[in-house]
Amino acid sequence: MRILVISQEVWRDDKNGGNVLSNIFSGIDAEFAQIYCSPGSPSNSICKKYYQMTDSMIINNIIKKRNIGKILSYINFPNDDKKEIIAINENKKFYNFFRKYRLESFLVGKELLWSMSFWKNNQLKNFILDFNPDIIFAPCYASHFMLKIDRYIAELTKKPMVSYISDDNYSLKQFRFSPVYWINRLVLRSNMRKTFKYYNLIYTMTEEQLKECKEAFNCNIKILKKGGDFTEVSNKGDIKGVIKLVYAGGIYLGRGKTLEKISDLIRELNKDEKKFSLDIYTGNELTKRQKKKLNNGYDCNVHGLVDQKTLKEIYSNSHIALHIEGLDLKNKLITRISFSTKIIDLLGSGCAVIAVAWKRHSGYTYLDKEDAAICVDSITNLKEVLIRISNNSNIIKEYIDKAIMCGMRNHDSSIIKKNIQKDFNKIYKSTVNESIEN
Repeated sequence: MRILVISQEVWRDDKNGGNVLSNIFSGIDAEFAQIYCSPGSPSNSICKKYYQMTDSMIINNIIKKRNIGKILSYINFPNDDKKEIIAINENKKFYNFFRKYRLESFLVGKELLWSMSFWKNNQLKNFILDFNPDIIFAPCYASHFMLKIDRYIAELTKKPMVSYISDDNYSLKQFRFSPVYWINRLVLRSNMRKTFKYYNLIYTMTEEQLKECKEAFNCNIKILKKGGDFTEVSNKGDIKGVIKLVYAGGIYLGRGKTLEKISDLIRELNKDEKKFSLDIYTGNELTKRQKKKLNNGYDCNVHGLVDQKTLKEIYSNSHIALHIEGLDLKNKLITRISFSTKIIDLLGSGCAVIAVAWKRHSGYTYLDKEDAAICVDSITNLKEVLIRISNNSNIIKEYIDKAIMCGMRNHDSSIIKKNIQKDFNKIYKSTVNESIEN
């Protein structure tokens, strides 16, 4: 079986989007190729063939009529197991600026540039036809171009398409004043209706999104949970001294403001004695205000990105792992039916999990229903929880056990992988039978 993956992000195990792809497909009996639309080099042990398109290629195509697309190849070093992929990397400062401010006009402008370019060339066509996929896996993004390329490849190959949706890219349950946003949203809704017709199966991680997609698209959709390993979580032993909180992840979509409020709370609780510390690991650039609030060098410290192995060691030396979301109305609605895949990593981290989010957020409702985390929907409630934990550290041990039990009960990797293989085998067999009949 040959599976062609179409994704916005580069397939790297140390990046969230790439880590999700590896989590889904590791152990699946198939050959993989990927088309991705971002800078950076892939880094995973599953996929060997790639076709890359980037913003700079699009701009150069419009201005200088240069070809869009790069087929990536491995270079083997003599007498060495290391491999390198020669890919296009772009200005990190340029991208970090727009990740920090997430300007709607920039996102729309980017979509217009992609639509003006000649990306549908013979090189891309030949890459797809030479690989000759049996199944196409195409996550559903809030991107006109990504939806357009899904439709193009489905029409070109006439092969079944499996999708995966993790955010609210369709509903009108949003709080925005920008006319640009609403015009773009209405056009996006139209593009999604066109594209969903090509999806034979859609995965989602939340019951809420499953229900809304069924109502909106009358589609074949099912829950896909991220898997994890919960068998080798180390015991914390007796908890003495400073209670260590850790947060690892992005600080956009209002999460930075939530972290600021948590850091203020920690300073308040540490007024007479240092009881808590907070360490933050993020790849996002901080504003001056965030640097001042979150990185005081005493009880709150910010660090850069770390790899998964290092992060596991950090969790093993910490007591509480935080899952946080923005608490303002705009970001509550943006992330309403999203489910961060990092939640599963937290359940297997060996820490007690505290979720700080809107009580109607899908991640919050899941953790609360499973009693796998201490769930709070305000900083006031968090203060009460931390005071209780300070007076009784056994609460941490109790929720470490609850997190592990939830992971073992609902996120066993071996079971999830069997179900994914079963789904893909079923779709593959149906296409083989169809081709025989024709």
